[in-house]
Amino acid sequence: MDPIFICLNRKGLEEVLPHRGRALRKIDGVVYDPGVPGAMKGVKAISADDHDLDGHFPGAPTYPGYAQDEFICLVAAALLSVEGKGLKANPHVVQKVVRYKQRAVPGDTLIADVRIAAKKSKFVVFAGEIRNQNEEVVAEYEKIVGAV
Repeated sequence: MDPIFICLNRKGLEEVLPHRGRALRKIDGVVYDPGVPGAMKGVKAISADDHDLDGHFPGAPTYPGYAQDEFICLVAAALLSVEGKGLKANPHVVQKVVRYKQRAVPGDTLIADVRIAAKKSKFVVFAGEIRNQNEEVVAEYEKIVGAV
């Protein structure tokens, strides 16, 4: 019987991603539905002591855009690996076009929705967005490129 969905926490992500330490702390887990190929959700809870908040910004802590970008790229890389496209060669994923819509702050839980938009040879183009726990769009990603 095929699984209804696959859920990986940070420890499980170590099996499909080469990242460790601080890099892997930018993601708490992913959920993948094999019935919806080419898509994955990622989750990241922002705590008040998150190291990415250092200096962004004193008195009004804000989870920075670079950390959001790394979070969504980790979800895309996990999607490549879970679907078997990145298991032999570690996937390399970079974000190219993004629009930030709203601040992310301590106490927020970010949910990234990533989907494959196109495939070209060894390259995969993703689109996605990050929403907070209130379903408000935090960032929209028009172009995320992955290579295996």
